[in-house]
Amino acid sequence: MNIVLACDNNFAPYAATVVASILRNDKKVHFFILTDNMTSENEHLLVSMTKDMGGLLDVVRVDGKLFADFPMPSNLSLKHIGISTYFRLFGELLLPKSVDKLIYLDCDIVVRKSLQPLYDTDISEYYLGAVYHSDDLSINNGAFKRLDIPISQGYFNAGVLLINLSKWREDGIYNQCVNYLHANKEKIVNHDQDVLNVVCGKKTKMLSFTWNCTNGFLMTSYLKKTDKISLIYKKELEEIIRDPAVLHFTFRPKPWEIICIHPYRKDFRDCIKLTPYKKIRYKMPLIKDVINYLLKPNIMGYARYRRIKKLR
Repeated sequence: MNIVLACDNNFAPYAATVVASILRNDKKVHFFILTDNMTSENEHLLVSMTKDMGGLLDVVRVDGKLFADFPMPSNLSLKHIGISTYFRLFGELLLPKSVDKLIYLDCDIVVRKSLQPLYDTDISEYYLGAVYHSDDLSINNGAFKRLDIPISQGYFNAGVLLINLSKWREDGIYNQCVNYLHANKEKIVNHDQDVLNVVCGKKTKMLSFTWNCTNGFLMTSYLKKTDKISLIYKKELEEIIRDPAVLHFTFRPKPWEIICIHPYRKDFRDCIKLTPYKKIRYKMPLIKDVINYLLKPNIMGYARYRRIKKLR
């Protein structure tokens, strides 16, 4: 099983947490971490930890200067996202030719079950497998109009992707992505996620949200949604939120911030204890962060978590 992550040096502890969470359930895994500035010390820690837990990890060096003119977020809520978010677009260039299929994961994720069923999903006729956002979700940032995507196509989250890399190579997806990005910089808000939805959206397989359980599925507001995507996912909502396979901490506060109240924050904190970074200090918030990411969402009710009876 091939699994790819992309991060800068600051996110090494969180990449390690993702890797450790996976190796609790899957051992025959080859990890590739795409990075432009990871220190040799962090590389050694990641490689050694992975080997000790039964996996294999290669760090792939990327020249970050090649991405200097790529659009980056102006939205404060997206400021934690670095240039490494674009690295996944370059998989066909950066990874060995022997890699024809892979799972891509963001570094704000914890894996709770084996990923083998996801990896074995047939996407031979697709570029990607992904979990979709609600059609009305504000995080889309007006994507349908802005990117000229039909609502019927939907808009997926790129934090967990099952990628058919052989089909990417056959159809030149890398070149299509780069060409679109350079020609439409003014339209890009959600970085590579926007690009992938445009280039690959018509050939993306919809996955169960157990493989990318984002914060939104755990919110009280999700129960009120009536768009097409939400109605599909609500059929399995109650079962999955009690025991999701993959947790994706999409909103701030992140689980490494001390004010995080995510129902599954303990899963992250248990997994980071399996890594060389177990003594990491949780980040203290600024007053404005407490207001914007904790008090305001809960008082106004647009980001209020449900009480969830977890299975484990």
